[in-house]
Amino acid sequence: LIPLENMLVRLTQDDIVQRHHLDPGHRAYVPDFGVYIKTLPAKGNKPVLMKISRQLVLFCVERRKAWRLLQSKVAIQNPEYAAQRAILADIDAGTLSRDEFFARADELLDERVLAAAPPVTARRTRVPSRVM
Repeated sequence: LIPLENMLVRLTQDDIVQRHHLDPGHRAYVPDFGVYIKTLPAKGNKPVLMKISRQLVLFCVERRKAWRLLQSKVAIQNPEYAAQRAILADIDAGTLSRDEFFARADELLDERVLAAAPPVTARRTRVPSRVM
């Protein structure tokens, strides 16, 4: 089984449109009920693993696409989108191995996002004075 976080890095809306998600040899292949999520049960505190269908994975990709579209409308740059595109370009070019990508896709995404983030510096903020 593949964690949903890992699968979402592998898959783009274009892969769905081009039907790559149905090709077992493609990096974007989504096995039906081969993806899982962790949920908290109604009783107890131990996480439960639940298999989800291919259709639900595709729905998650579609909702992510809608969220990114909304962000772009207000000029918000999504660092995860840029990192995902860079990782997929490396996979398609052959500079990143498929085995490593499949094993650590979500970790690779986090590493790229952190590497692209500007360094945090202490800034003084000026508190505006009230005008009465």
